[in-house]
Amino acid sequence: MDALLQIIPALPLLVTIYGVIVRKRFFFLLGFTIYGFIVVPAELNSFFSSGELSHLIVAALFGAQIIIAFPNKLTYDGSKAYKFFAIKTILALIVINVIGVFVVKNDPNIPDVCMYYHSLFVIFCCIATFKILTYRIPIQSENS
Repeated sequence: MDALLQIIPALPLLVTIYGVIVRKRFFFLLGFTIYGFIVVPAELNSFFSSGELSHLIVAALFGAQIIIAFPNKLTYDGSKAYKFFAIKTILALIVINVIGVFVVKNDPNIPDVCMYYHSLFVIFCCIATFKILTYRIPIQSENS
């Protein structure tokens, strides 16, 4: 059962990796959203059973990740405004997942493999940012 609980969070990570590889923003953000839906209930459960405020704070942080990363149908139009928005979104996701690394590292009840999941999310955010900044994400015209 423990092995299954460690593998389940890898599925959203695979969705995010797929989004980076095929350069599809929807799948990139969908992985973060699904991962948030895994973390929030787990942290709320820990908060209700232990009463420790840190669990509620982590749940709120990943609740923010769900809101930030919730995928929509925006298409990349190559504008500076879109690029700025995309980079701000990715930077917020990086901050949330770096905090996630430290939370896992300091909580003995969370398997260490989750630290690697958060680290990989950060790495793939950096890759996506690089692709946005170097125009390697396909630019679509407003007519398509």
